[in-house]
Amino acid sequence: MTFPKSALILVAFTITSCVGIYTTLPGDKRVVKAKENENFDYKTTLPGTYTYLLADSSNITLKNGDCSSPLFQCTYVQSSSDMMTVTLKGKMSSELKWVIFMGPKNIVPITVVFFVNNTWNDLTIGSIQPQYSVPLIVQAKNSHTVTITCSIFSTTPLATLYTGLKMESYYQLRLFAPPIDNTSHHPQILNLEVRDILLHKVLTLTVRRKEAIDFYTCKVGRKYLTHTIDWTSTANCFKVYATVLIACLLHIGY
Repeated sequence: MTFPKSALILVAFTITSCVGIYTTLPGDKRVVKAKENENFDYKTTLPGTYTYLLADSSNITLKNGDCSSPLFQCTYVQSSSDMMTVTLKGKMSSELKWVIFMGPKNIVPITVVFFVNNTWNDLTIGSIQPQYSVPLIVQAKNSHTVTITCSIFSTTPLATLYTGLKMESYYQLRLFAPPIDNTSHHPQILNLEVRDILLHKVLTLTVRRKEAIDFYTCKVGRKYLTHTIDWTSTANCFKVYATVLIACLLHIGY
């Protein structure tokens, strides 16, 4: 029994639509939690071409599929110009807290945070406290709005908030000067609340969809905390392909 030409075209179109598009992975939160000395094996996707990573105090170049540091093994595959898939493996260590993937200046940094013994124990003055921000990937299909938080252990931090894959600044906290507030230039930003709570500066942002996948970044010093909001659950792209293929097979009597 031959496969109908129309079915082949439909399957090919579905595959083509999936390939080359940045997608998040099902269940990915960009958070790794385990007990100290336990093995971890973590995979995530990045929205473009990244060239180096920051692992706490280390600066590691991505080269020839390798991005390993003394704290973990790291490999990557450049699936397309719009997506890189990264795998991190190693043993949980108190030294490992942040992995931040960096690229050209016009691409959003992507953050993975590590909770040793399932807790966050870095209370350095002026540092971002990601325990109040996770998950860092929000699956928001069927949601009208999403609220995210950046909490900083200081009431007078220098911080900048960005939106988009290309990193456009919309709010900046400064010392001895009023904040620079450009939220009105971004209609998808519905509300930004800035509060002092128990020695923390807490920035709470409520947004609606702008793109299929939106990015919001909080920068303090050399640390970036990026939320990825997937409004369309593109992680299901290949599930759609499988559904189309099964439907075609049923249609021809398999």
